[in-house]
Amino acid sequence: MPTVRETASQMTMELHQAARLLRRTFDRYAKEHGLSTSRWQVLYQLTREQGLKQSELAERMDVAPISLARQLDNLEQEGLVERRRDQGDRRCFRIYLHEAAEPVLDTLRNVANLTRSDALAGLSKTEVEQLSGLLARVRANLAKEESSE
Repeated sequence: MPTVRETASQMTMELHQAARLLRRTFDRYAKEHGLSTSRWQVLYQLTREQGLKQSELAERMDVAPISLARQLDNLEQEGLVERRRDQGDRRCFRIYLHEAAEPVLDTLRNVANLTRSDALAGLSKTEVEQLSGLLARVRANLAKEESSE
């Protein structure tokens, strides 16, 4: 019978691998619709909170601001996002979704649903709720550690 330490070690590896496969599956489905990882991540972050400064958005995405600038240039040219001058600091811009992004966001929602369906196949509603609750606790534990740095 495995020890608690061995079980915890296995669990962390499973969690890491599951997260990696979840991202890869989502990326594969998104790519079928012409959505690269960087494109969908920008759009997703803006659905959660619009009006972020470019530096804030880059931090949330864990990318270099210069890489994000190129992606925003492309999304802006496509009419999916817009930069607006910050009223309090004329040197920076805040990023907003344009209404033309709605069909792309619908596609992302469909891709997310398909990915979740694949990932959770064979799990009961109770098991999904239990997994969600446990992962929320793990995330809260890690967030607490990160905020104390």
